[in-house]
Amino acid sequence: MEALAFDPLAWLEQPTDAQGATPSACQQPTVSQPLSPSEELALATAVTRELIVRNANIAESYDDYVRLGFALANGLGSAGRDLYHQLCAHSTKYRQADCERKWQQCLRQTDGRTSIATFYHMARQAGVDISAITKQYRKNHFNY
Repeated sequence: MEALAFDPLAWLEQPTDAQGATPSACQQPTVSQPLSPSEELALATAVTRELIVRNANIAESYDDYVRLGFALANGLGSAGRDLYHQLCAHSTKYRQADCERKWQQCLRQTDGRTSIATFYHMARQAGVDISAITKQYRKNHFNY
């Protein structure tokens, strides 16, 4: 029997309650086929494009800057570097060399505690409709 993987994007797509709370982690997780590394990168790129169009700054605080780095490093590996720079560049504090050092540190020290779902959650908090991007992307590329 094939094990199904937790799908953080499907989990994020679940409706919120009247207070705007997302589903509890204790609820039955939504499962689907896990994305391949190239599919995950493509989806993260689509979300990054939407954040850029919105001029959303999701890495203004140092904590968010670090969380974003670990989320992309853990979820995308070295392929997430350009997305990290693009997203961090929206901060007035952005310095390319400092950002690169932090990215390299995140790659070396990633331990799996911060997943790519953290990035999608940050984007959702910035007003990006992750479910719409996911549905459109799956329709166009994954034939779901």
